[in-house]
Amino acid sequence: MSPSIHPVAALIIALPLFLPHVSRAQEAGPPTEPEVDWRGKIEGDARKILKNYYNPALRHSDVMQSCRADKGENCYNGGDHEDQWCTSSQCHQPGDTEKFLARLAEASDSAPDDPIVFAHAVYAYARLSHLEEAGEMAGRCSYASWWCDLLSGMVHDRAGRVMEAQASFNAALPAADPALTSRLTAVAELLDHDDRSDYGKLRGRERRDFDRRFWWLTNPFWSISGNDRWTRHIRRRFELILHEQILEVTGNSHPYSHEVVVVRRGHEDSWSKLGMPAPRWTSIKAATYRFTPVSGIGGEIGDIRYELTARREDERYTPDNYGPVHQVPTQFARFLERDSMVVVVAARLDLVPLGPPRTVFLVSDGPGSYPVGLQPRVAGPRPVVEAAVAPVPMVASLEFLDRAGGAARSRVGLPALGTEGLVVSDPVLLTPDSLSLPNSRDEAVAAMMGTTTVETGAELAVYWEVYGLVRGQPLDFSISIEGVEEGFFTRVLRALRIRGDDQGPVVSWTEPASAPTHPMALGLDIAGLDNGDYVLKIGVTLLDGSTSTTTRSFTVARP
Repeated sequence: MSPSIHPVAALIIALPLFLPHVSRAQEAGPPTEPEVDWRGKIEGDARKILKNYYNPALRHSDVMQSCRADKGENCYNGGDHEDQWCTSSQCHQPGDTEKFLARLAEASDSAPDDPIVFAHAVYAYARLSHLEEAGEMAGRCSYASWWCDLLSGMVHDRAGRVMEAQASFNAALPAADPALTSRLTAVAELLDHDDRSDYGKLRGRERRDFDRRFWWLTNPFWSISGNDRWTRHIRRRFELILHEQILEVTGNSHPYSHEVVVVRRGHEDSWSKLGMPAPRWTSIKAATYRFTPVSGIGGEIGDIRYELTARREDERYTPDNYGPVHQVPTQFARFLERDSMVVVVAARLDLVPLGPPRTVFLVSDGPGSYPVGLQPRVAGPRPVVEAAVAPVPMVASLEFLDRAGGAARSRVGLPALGTEGLVVSDPVLLTPDSLSLPNSRDEAVAAMMGTTTVETGAELAVYWEVYGLVRGQPLDFSISIEGVEEGFFTRVLRALRIRGDDQGPVVSWTEPASAPTHPMALGLDIAGLDNGDYVLKIGVTLLDGSTSTTTRSFTVARP
């Protein structure tokens, strides 16, 4: 069941992977196409050109000299990731690149029946940023349509044309050799190490379903058409195959560990000789975003969480058309309303460096569920969005884009709230400057903190709701704050219906239900809490023994 949001402000189109569309193979072409041996070797004049240009043995030099791409020097081609094999003490001149490309193009023209040589001519033009020429060459491709589509997708992705790249790859992959498609689409390298062996055991539909779910969760922005992280993944894997063919020409090979690194973060863009202390990824400082979930890829939706700042060994990807991407602080909460689940989210937009952004809130309950966008009901530095959705597990994403391409987001997995029996909503943390406790959900949402980090104040105001009750039914409440190391501490200061100054590990009281939905709000004294991480725990028990518990993690970080 796909989630429905009301009112609907905009439908965000998110193309599914392998979306059927009219390709060259469907428009025209013979019923059967010539096979492409994608595992084949580079032969003929192209082999000599590449070997003469890239073979380190042909270039003798003083090992203390170095052409450094990260210093703007031109070893082979300046920015060509094949430069990692360069040992020349004399840097190339800009004209050498054009000569190299022209020779490869001539070699391709002289071997019109060789799709591998043609691919390497296109690949050379593309990776050396001659994208217009690469696109024109790819457009003249006359080999198997799926091979031509792979080449076009590679050029489109390098040019930042995400939708065109996605369409080309979607046309190519179903028609390609199944072994090639399997290699191009595999995501093992993007998984944490412990998950890779389990992924390797998946076959057929089971793996396809896992891959679709993985890319649904890894799509950087649902509010931007297409999945640019997916197109980059397919391009990296396709170029690795071409890269292997060049290494075979020069008598080299790369280990699987190299393939893992390239799939996770891209080809190297800086080199020096024989252990010289040059970083191999000068762009790594820019590629700081991890778009794969930190946890829960194969587990329950409620376990999914994200940390966009990547460690050195994590998956990394820098978008071409937007960014940098910031993680915006937020607070999500779930309530029940008749047969729907109401999701609310507030954000601290003032903590991220964006211009006036376009704000979109999206939810999706699976890869085939198109996200629906909703504008915030409260704008400004603390935007608040509220949406009624089906009571099913789903992923919610709050996304911001400014006119300069700056971007920020917060995405979380949300389990479904139960709709039968005793149910408690998420606790909502309220802004510390609230002068009075809210009397309704609307008032609570309006005062909702845009983060779960408390930076000021000695009191924490909280609102929650209890469902599945009968008016007058006795409710036993308990509340505590569990610290990571500091144990428990809480004191009830103010509440809608009670007054108390109890102090201890757990505060408890009893009161009658006011209605089938019973709202609660109280203030907690947190003046004695040291900076650190805590969990607020609220329990409700009925006379028949029914019990329901809700929690809210929060952080105290006072100056």
